Amino acid sequence: MINIECDDDFLKKNIISVMKQKKFFIMSEYSNKFFFKLKFYQEENFLCCLMNDEKIKFSLPSKFNEILDKIYNFVSNKNIYINNFYFYPFKQVMKSNKKTTLLSEIQNNIMIYLLLNIDNGIEKIELMKNIWPKDKDIFLNKLDTHLTNLKNQIYNDLNFEIKFSSKSGILKLSI
Repeated sequence: MINIECDDDFLKKNIISVMKQKKFFIMSEYSNKFFFKLKFYQEENFLCCLMNDEKIKFSLPSKFNEILDKIYNFVSNKNIYINNFYFYPFKQVMKSNKKTTLLSEIQNNIMIYLLLNIDNGIEKIELMKNIWPKDKDIFLNKLDTHLTNLKNQIYNDLNFEIKFSSKSGILKLSI
């Protein structure tokens, strides 16, 4: 869900590699869908990271962990606003009308994939493979249980109703 841009291919490759190791949600090379775009570039003795009009700078040399911590703090406060609620994918939090709910990792991933595919939906099988990549068997009732729990939690905590529709194996979030 983060698109990384960089004029220096070597730098880009290393930034992506380290971010994947730290389990950042990096945009897949197979998809053009993302929430946030980070543009990295060098400026004298600094590595700069630009997101929209906000910029953070790192003096060089710096440790990658220090850079990643600052980037995480930078993006974790960013949200996606959808129909009266704010979704903070890095914090696993949804907010609406001064109410907050904390999502589980699975619920957060479900919301990420459904929001990234809000227009056309996502195949249930693809969603399950993204959420449970190590599972060899696919059980649709497992996904349905998590969807129901997510829907109920959002309604109970935020008094906000989300709906899911499924047609021909395509799951879509209806807000």
